[in-house]
Amino acid sequence: MRNAIKSLMLGAALAGVAVLPGALPASAQANPVQWHSAGTGTSTPAGNARLTNRQALAQLAAAGIKHPVGRTSLEGVRARTIQGVIALKRASRCTITITGGTESGHSAGPRSHANGYKLDLRTRDEGACLTKWIKTTQHKGKSRGNDARWYGTLDRISLEYVYETPKRGGVHWDVTFI
Repeated sequence: MRNAIKSLMLGAALAGVAVLPGALPASAQANPVQWHSAGTGTSTPAGNARLTNRQALAQLAAAGIKHPVGRTSLEGVRARTIQGVIALKRASRCTITITGGTESGHSAGPRSHANGYKLDLRTRDEGACLTKWIKTTQHKGKSRGNDARWYGTLDRISLEYVYETPKRGGVHWDVTFI
């Protein structure tokens, strides 16, 4: 088991990703087979595993993704969601700013923010780069209500990008990672 953990940490180091102390939960030590990199260069729990806010922030920081803004929480976010947003940053080469995570205030559903499947990403300022990348490289889909939708796959993770334009303002990308 120790060799498996050392191997994971070595793999992360070779990929240029820091694995901070405490970032690997006890479950990784108990069952290292669950852990994989899914092509993102990070050592994270398998797709459906839930991360603590601290674990998610450590992985995002190691990938150069800005700390989420405001009251945004990543407590309970799925490992696959974090792997997906890291893959999105690498593919787009854009600055990624997370404006919504697992905190309350989002719509409910099986693939919701609360269930760790979705993140909201900034569209204005530095987010303009991401908007251009999505609209020019991803596949346009059928709109969700009045909101335009695109689809794509990065590192074997399916992404659904919805350009949300709420009536009360706060335009953003609502991204689902499956």
